[in-house]
Amino acid sequence: MARPADPHAHEALRSAARREFVKSGIQKARIEDITHACGLSKGAFYLHFDSKEGLFRELVSEVEAELEELRTVRERHTQDFLARHGSVKPKDLKPGSAFVRALRSLHTREDQKLLELLWRWRDVVDVLLSGSQGTAFDGVMWRIIDREVVRVQEECEALKAVKLMRDDIPGEAVGLLLVGTYLLVARRLSSLEEKPDFDVWLTALQKLLAEGTAPRPHTRATRSSPFAASPRRAPPRAARGSRRSHP
Repeated sequence: MARPADPHAHEALRSAARREFVKSGIQKARIEDITHACGLSKGAFYLHFDSKEGLFRELVSEVEAELEELRTVRERHTQDFLARHGSVKPKDLKPGSAFVRALRSLHTREDQKLLELLWRWRDVVDVLLSGSQGTAFDGVMWRIIDREVVRVQEECEALKAVKLMRDDIPGEAVGLLLVGTYLLVARRLSSLEEKPDFDVWLTALQKLLAEGTAPRPHTRATRSSPFAASPRRAPPRAARGSRRSHP
């Protein structure tokens, strides 16, 4: 009778392989090193996986499935939000309004989920970026990136359709900017041992997005950006840089 596969061994092999793939890349990683790192035999490895590539394929499939779930949920939440609010009035777009706060909160929550995913899978993403050359996984990350650019582009078009984003900025350009930023963030995460403060990163990203999508001075109020920060008050006259007479 064939020996049943131990689920604990399955996870131990995955964890050891993730470390080995980061260290050596997919091509140079050895099954002996993976099994040695978790105290198992090569026989135990083949009870769970047909090859090291099969193991890595399982990891990549999970990453892609989680990303797809995030995309689906984000699109649904955005569509539900716009449907609930119906026609947007100029007063809704004033900085600090309940509408603006709610929309910014929605995007922040979804971005937070993406950062958490990138942190959990930072080793696999790192291998896809720099350790998969010459294998069947070379190019997988770029396909993921292309899909994300399209998602952002479609979201921009949806916002433009209800006058929540200035229409002189191509959605594709926004997609390339945001996805490129997250790509570099993912690369940065792979070199960190401690989880960073994502709130700080998200605040900075939201600020950049607000300034980039803010309407031009002559743009009508109905095209105000929902991400725009509150305008600064002009300093008191005495505080302005007026010249002082010298004795």
